[in-house]
Amino acid sequence: MVSYVKENGGIVATIDAKLKTRIKENGGSVLSVSSDKIVLEPSKL
Repeated sequence: MVSYVKENGGIVATIDAKLKTRIKENGGSVLSVSSDKIVLEPSKL
């Protein structure tokens, strides 16, 4: 999944902290659910 995001970009929904960090470092964005809210976390540039 990380290699796909690195090559093509994209948005991934996950609760795994390590995967979330790797996705953001490779140019993807992450959807997180917290306190009944859905939050879009943009990639780290």
